[in-house]
Amino acid sequence: MTDTNARLLALADKQDIAEVLYRYARGCDRADEAALRSCFHPDSRHNHGMFEGLSWDFVDRAIAICRPLKACKHMISNVMIELDGDRAVSECHFWAHHRRVDDKTGAEEDFFTGGRYLDRLERRDGVWKIISRTGVADFERFDAPSDRVMWTMPAAKIGGKHPDDPIYAMVADLGDGR
Repeated sequence: MTDTNARLLALADKQDIAEVLYRYARGCDRADEAALRSCFHPDSRHNHGMFEGLSWDFVDRAIAICRPLKACKHMISNVMIELDGDRAVSECHFWAHHRRVDDKTGAEEDFFTGGRYLDRLERRDGVWKIISRTGVADFERFDAPSDRVMWTMPAAKIGGKHPDDPIYAMVADLGDGR
């Protein structure tokens, strides 16, 4: 294999891995259980926040947290990937916002958190998925909401949960040739 071919294959592998990380963020934001599960091999382990166990059990917890949120946004950046054949290690930064209800006061609050996901991935049957995830927290912040316009917009212009968010209709239309 030429050096150019090897570099192109490595680039394709890194893109496939980055898309796993991005799909995880979408899965959280849209409370899309299938999208979240597709990021992890069934035997994947998870150590994030107060949770330690199987990643598929963490998905249940993530859905229980994200589904009732009025708004949810996860962003992934600074993706770094080291490849070794069918194994890889990745580090990425995450930033998340949850509009939620404070259990103590019953009032809405904005919870912001950020840190890094440290992942081990494996390619099995040609598909990259996470086999081990460690979440490292770097900050958290709680604020009272300070919205001005967003919640006065039509519902169709505000992000929604699976399957109602507009991205799912767009992807279906793409598959239908529209």
